[in-house]
Amino acid sequence: MNSYDHSSIEAKWQKQWDDAGIFKTNQNPTDKMYILVEFPYPSGNLHVGHWYAFAVTDIFARYMHHVGKDVFFPFGFDSFGLPAENAAIKRGLNPKDWTYSNIAHMQKQVKSMGTMIDWSTQVATSDPEYYRWTQWLFLQFYKKGLVTHEQSHVNWCPSCKTVLANEQLEAGLCERCSSVVEQKVMMQWNIKITQYADRLIDDLDDVAWPTHIKESQKNWIGRSHGTFFTFDIKDAEENIKVFTTRPDTFMGVTYVVIAPEHELIQELKSTISNWNEVEEYIERTNQKTNLDRQTNKQKTGVQLNGIKAIHPATKQEIPIFISDYVLASYGTGCVMAVPAHDERDFEFATLYNLPIVQVVEPAITSNTPSIINKKPYLDLSGHLINSGEFDSLPVSEAQEIITTRYGTKTTTYKLQDWSVSRQRYWGCPIPMIHCASCGVVPVPEQDLPVRLPDMDKIEIRDDGKSPLAHNTEWVTTTCPACGGSAQRETDTLDTFVDSSWYYMRYTDPVNESEFASADALRTFMPIDFYSGGSEHTNRHLLYARFFFKVMYDLGLVTQTEPFITRNNRGLILGPDGEKMSKSKGNVIDPDSVVETVGSDVVRSYLAFMGPYGEAGNYPWDPNGVVGIRRFFERVFALASRAGQNDSQQSLVALHTMLSKIHYDFEQLKFNTALSKLMICLNELEKHECSVKTLSQFLIPLNVFAPHVAQEIWEMIGFSGFVYHQKFPVADLGVLEGQSFKIMIQINGKTRFSHETSNSLSEADVLECIGGTDEYKKWVGDKKIIKTIYVKDRLLNIVVSE
Repeated sequence: MNSYDHSSIEAKWQKQWDDAGIFKTNQNPTDKMYILVEFPYPSGNLHVGHWYAFAVTDIFARYMHHVGKDVFFPFGFDSFGLPAENAAIKRGLNPKDWTYSNIAHMQKQVKSMGTMIDWSTQVATSDPEYYRWTQWLFLQFYKKGLVTHEQSHVNWCPSCKTVLANEQLEAGLCERCSSVVEQKVMMQWNIKITQYADRLIDDLDDVAWPTHIKESQKNWIGRSHGTFFTFDIKDAEENIKVFTTRPDTFMGVTYVVIAPEHELIQELKSTISNWNEVEEYIERTNQKTNLDRQTNKQKTGVQLNGIKAIHPATKQEIPIFISDYVLASYGTGCVMAVPAHDERDFEFATLYNLPIVQVVEPAITSNTPSIINKKPYLDLSGHLINSGEFDSLPVSEAQEIITTRYGTKTTTYKLQDWSVSRQRYWGCPIPMIHCASCGVVPVPEQDLPVRLPDMDKIEIRDDGKSPLAHNTEWVTTTCPACGGSAQRETDTLDTFVDSSWYYMRYTDPVNESEFASADALRTFMPIDFYSGGSEHTNRHLLYARFFFKVMYDLGLVTQTEPFITRNNRGLILGPDGEKMSKSKGNVIDPDSVVETVGSDVVRSYLAFMGPYGEAGNYPWDPNGVVGIRRFFERVFALASRAGQNDSQQSLVALHTMLSKIHYDFEQLKFNTALSKLMICLNELEKHECSVKTLSQFLIPLNVFAPHVAQEIWEMIGFSGFVYHQKFPVADLGVLEGQSFKIMIQINGKTRFSHETSNSLSEADVLECIGGTDEYKKWVGDKKIIKTIYVKDRLLNIVVSE
């Protein structure tokens, strides 16, 4: 066959690969490389974003296989959740039937990409064999004291009729249906992720992730070091506890603000003389989302008449307000207002004509003009004024002295405990039982899994209960503690619980006695390369790290971090440069494009759009697909005339490409790697080219276009699978006289280079650069965690930050 008939070629080789089982994982790897892509929700059809996620990560996996790694590249489905349930209800189907038909269809689609996935390791979170271990892990967390069942302030979606975690909100809206989320108080199952807040921040120093991903997690956890102060309330037993990161401004407090929903307000109800006004304000606040309250420029509030706070140092009486710019869920839910040194307090004080007392001024000259009544002074530099005995103290010194005298040094976090109860049907049943005599009792481990019952009719309730509450036969059970009548928990688990540990089940997917054996975990964990979407940085990625740390503490795993390297890929935009949307008519259907030009073209074009290791957004260009197709047609044409001899120009072109392309693959710059293949082809077309040279060209081409490479491999007389070939090594003799430019990277970022006329070992490179100013600047005395050397092309030095 001398033409590029993609349909027959792809069907032919996919069958042969499948029959030969060439992608089966080596269970005894000598050089393991666990490559993972976030598993998808089984929606039923792959969109172009799925192709970008799976096919381009497959390119990296194939490269690593060709350079000698024992690659483990599993796949599965995040198959519980609201979308399946909603879709099934809309169609009058059972969510289980809908989900598993979609899994079967999507599996065929992923195979059509030509991926090297080992399908024998597939998992689906809705399989009882899987969620048995989700329930088992939940019970281990419960035994460790990390699970609570209590009245909680929750985010309630009135459309989906379920609770959402903070991480599942987008701009104060439900991530699934975009409904405005309400605030409610409900009995909830919570997992104490806050107990691991420090480790979730500090252990980021041990992973070689891009800085922006680390910073995103740190900001979400929101660790703040500061001081607790307690303000007594005049003639009352209650007091007001506040947290501040600026104890130096303590003497500038002119009023106190409490969140309208704070429980303290109800405790003070009898002493508040304008209660009707206060209650009306509280009701208005409850109609707002937390995001609205934080971003609303117009500050509002109500003074609590009849009560005053007492300043701990001056003993002066100061007014107490409620205002929606203070949230009960952040800090203590109470704020000491220092309008001279805080923008929000300044706006509020200006609106209500409250005193503004400047207590910090710049350390410049004694006649520095006052900045008050224009804008607050926020700088930490300077010294105290109007602060009595603390006057003239530098800010840093004042913070220590005032904290010691009047407060308590402490640390707070924005991160809140993880609300995992979901009031929907299609999810993992929470393995707990409610007994009137014994209270809440865990399901015995030997009785797991608690199977989700089949239900012909699913009715979404308005009372905050799951549809499972209708199924009295399933709900009614026996208490394992006393043997009396009891009821099952009807909430199901948040699907982020399911996805927090799936990567471990891949290592041992059919184990019936453990979630995964110690040998399997020791062999394949941790994950060397994890590719996913940036939208999961502060959701799935954070939850998975937390889960893994708890499992480490339980002795279930031997490492403290599950993912060595994290890659956040970008987005594929529509041809108009806008985010793809059916309403805009700019959605690209990959199936139709594959039918027209072939899957190798689509996967290669996606890789060609831009660097995969950078979270950029790339618009789809129909002409770009055509260009890739022509490139493959030219390779077929070259194969039809390749002979037994090579010109010197062809050899130089091949080995120049081979000497440079490793750097691109290692840096996930598949676009420039493919460009180097195109440049090489240009030269091979111009000069005499042998089948041997072409065969060497086909191995890196196989990384991008496995069907094309395999077909031409057979066409020019070679047997076996290209997949089994080692990546060819550049012949430096052919390139004699050329210089080598070795790029020096620190934590994945290129910082400087080293040029040499000789091929160098890693030790030689380190010796050459060790005394340079650049090395001293970027490495210095920092601890070197590991090094990655691509011979004569790249040295990446991973250091502690």
